[in-house]
Amino acid sequence: MQYFMRRPVPVSVAAILSVVLPVLLIFLSGCFGGDGQKPPAAAAGKHSAKTAAASLLEPCRLITRQDAERLLGEPVREAEMSEKPEVGMKLCMYNPVNADSLGFLQVVITQPAFMPASGVSPADIFHSIREAMIADRTDLDGLGDEAFIATGGLYVLAGEYYLSIGAGNTSRPEIRQRLVDVGRLALERLPAGQ
Repeated sequence: MQYFMRRPVPVSVAAILSVVLPVLLIFLSGCFGGDGQKPPAAAAGKHSAKTAAASLLEPCRLITRQDAERLLGEPVREAEMSEKPEVGMKLCMYNPVNADSLGFLQVVITQPAFMPASGVSPADIFHSIREAMIADRTDLDGLGDEAFIATGGLYVLAGEYYLSIGAGNTSRPEIRQRLVDVGRLALERLPAGQ
């Protein structure tokens, strides 16, 4: 496959992903009947608050700051974190210390322990995004249960977890390799059985 380099656009890919991904996930939760309830840790349901909190995964623990620096090959700032409980999403963003660098690493995990009982499952969200990316995606074997690379990064379904990893322009081979390397490391750190 031949790749073409495009001229950099002044708007940061990280900035675009930080807006587009959460908006897409919120949209999908509305399409599938998400009702805006609090996540299980704060709501009554099949999990107690203690169980939900104990099983909740943080993306900055799947990929640490030290991991990000090693994978990007440069120092990074403290992680920026955000979350969208409506869709069970937690986000961890590592930006380089060097303001002129285009490198970044974004790790998102969507998990049932963080979503409302009536929320859309991570698998349903993954499959909706996979279907929407049909013309642009490259399916991958050997990562989680299902995985693909498309605009925005690497998308992985592993058991009850949906991971999305962004690192830059996916038409660049070195970015695709970085995405796979980050994905493998994150999958190694998921609870056993995933």
